[in-house]
Amino acid sequence: MPADATQLWIVGAGPAALALADSCVARGVRVGILAPDPRAAWIPNYALWLDDAIELGVEGFLARRWARAEARFAGGPRVLDRGYALLDARRWQLELLARCEAAGVRIETNRLAEISHDDEGVELRCEDTTCLRARLVVDASGHASPFVAREPGGAPYYQVAWGELWAVEGGHPVHREDPMTFMDWTSSGPREAAEELPPTFLYAMPLGDDRLFVEETVLAARLGRAPADYFPALRARLHRRLERSGALTLAGRPQEVERCVIPMGAPLPRGDQRTLAYGGAASMVHPATGYLLTNVLRRRERVADAIARELADWVGPGGPSRRIWQAIWTPEEVRAWRLYSFGLEVIAELDRAGTDRFFAEFFDLPEHCWRGFVSASGPTTELMATMLRYYASTSRPIRGRLSSALLGRRGLRMLRGFAGLER
Repeated sequence: MPADATQLWIVGAGPAALALADSCVARGVRVGILAPDPRAAWIPNYALWLDDAIELGVEGFLARRWARAEARFAGGPRVLDRGYALLDARRWQLELLARCEAAGVRIETNRLAEISHDDEGVELRCEDTTCLRARLVVDASGHASPFVAREPGGAPYYQVAWGELWAVEGGHPVHREDPMTFMDWTSSGPREAAEELPPTFLYAMPLGDDRLFVEETVLAARLGRAPADYFPALRARLHRRLERSGALTLAGRPQEVERCVIPMGAPLPRGDQRTLAYGGAASMVHPATGYLLTNVLRRRERVADAIARELADWVGPGGPSRRIWQAIWTPEEVRAWRLYSFGLEVIAELDRAGTDRFFAEFFDLPEHCWRGFVSASGPTTELMATMLRYYASTSRPIRGRLSSALLGRRGLRMLRGFAGLER
């Protein structure tokens, strides 16, 4: 391989791809980025807890921050004394692209058609027949990638959301210091009983300057139809909720619309494949919340370290991918993922009243318990302690569901999966 040849191709140009590329080039890796439109603006809103944003190095790219959040339930609200933040995704994206280009990253505007591994490394064949060579490839193209082999498992659950950005009218100013609404599980009215929707909650961010972002969200459900088929009902429920609250006069059109479909609890990637993955392609979505960005940021440095180390000691393609997989998914994180996925299956079967009760009781736990749980930042022992504490304090119906799941096939499957990524 020539001295200046690309060592690593990263497929995709979303947050996972660019964050990993930025960390790899900082370690001297010669990186290429392959994507159909590498500079296209990222569409979803990316938000995270404020302390996570500070810890993970994106505090300088925040568009908004709130001193606290709030959750609302049938029995009353809970103040979550934890800051929340909205990322200025476009500014961060352009900064990552600029740093990558300044470091000599090769950017290829094309669409991947095939990946072939051989004794020298890997070849990527594009749809226009262009062939790209490297020693390693990381697929960071998102949840729907066809190039990553996964463990056996059932269909994923889906988080589906309809979001809108509105200019607030009618004398209801939105103040920047208002708390953001992390979850509002209260009912949107009696018409819910006739709607074919799983339980949904409202997520709302007051953006100041009389703007409000609102989103009606199915947390996680096994869907009977295509996810997009739920958008009209979610939109109708969102509008009804806003009209009942008096927060908005729904005149005209929203400034922006966001449609969100996130697979949750999708099977983990196999650890014996030479095609590496990162972000959504590596099933790094938090199975209990649907968040992805914090996992991407938390792991990128150590994954870049592993890639740089393997390339520096390169003697052939036999073992590097297997060792890098251990950095993408550590045994500790696999065990935590199994625990989260077990909880996801229980939550997804609850009706609206049960879901409301579940989260009301969850946020009644001591703050340090739910902080680590929703951020996926604590060790497995801490996660298990939180789950046991919740089990001991929850109401009898939910405790019964948890007991039945733990003593049945789901509990057995979880325990069997604690060993790590399937080989």
